[in-house]
Amino acid sequence: MKKITLLAFFMTLFSCFEKGNNTKAIEKSPEKINPLADPSIFIGKHKAKAMVLGVFHFQNGNLDSYMPKFPFNILEEKRQSELNTLLARISEYKPTKILIESNRIKGDSILNEKYQNFLSGNYDISDKPNEIYQIGFKLAKRLKHPRIYCSDASADWFGVELDWDNYDDVSYLKSKGQYEKFIRYDYESFYNLHDSLKTTHSLVKHLTLINNPQDRLKDHQSYLITILEGAGDNYLGADNVARWYRRNLRIFSNAYDITDFQEEERLLLIYGSGHVWQLRQFFTDSPDYEYVEANEYLE
Repeated sequence: MKKITLLAFFMTLFSCFEKGNNTKAIEKSPEKINPLADPSIFIGKHKAKAMVLGVFHFQNGNLDSYMPKFPFNILEEKRQSELNTLLARISEYKPTKILIESNRIKGDSILNEKYQNFLSGNYDISDKPNEIYQIGFKLAKRLKHPRIYCSDASADWFGVELDWDNYDDVSYLKSKGQYEKFIRYDYESFYNLHDSLKTTHSLVKHLTLINNPQDRLKDHQSYLITILEGAGDNYLGADNVARWYRRNLRIFSNAYDITDFQEEERLLLIYGSGHVWQLRQFFTDSPDYEYVEANEYLE
């Protein structure tokens, strides 16, 4: 009788132990969730690599807010030698497509006709300082690319309409009590320093400087200061920055459209350095790209 009682006791104890373990197992088992909840998920055959090579404009078209004050001639023999060093280093990235800062809708067919003539020796770029030709064309030829890709896009103004010829931003900012906050950071000296350094640095050294993420963050931060203009009134600054974002989003959408995810793509975008921070952010945040820092190859 004692044996039966002890057996019953141990069977009851074992049963309770099993129930406790099962409860813990249920508690530990993860709930079924939609796999898209994982931000790193990729749906496709090949995730593409993307690199943005930020440059200063070899031939400035007076389109940027800062007007260069220091001369630079990429066509000089010394600079051409430095350019060859740059092309050799970027070639190691082995880009499969080269995207340049030229309007996709208006310029792609025109520029590719020039590129085809360049390949056949019927288009001379020895007198053309623009980085589209000096970096884009020469690098594409070196890598035996059949074409290049125009990927830029315009972004029309959509904010307040003012009498721009007579608009005085200083007077306006002062009238709104925004001027002192607006000028706390001297970005003009930042741009002026970079402009001067391009004349003393080698080409690769200077591009290494302006492709450093911390340097690009500093440049990007200037937009988040100018956003102040017109706050609480016409929002001129915010709309101007939104327009800049809009352009970069359009560039990214072109890059996304050009990418073939069935192939192992390695995009190279050659753009003014002011575009780097935002394009870098878009490629980094996208589930379809792996961003590659230009300085991995420049240094």
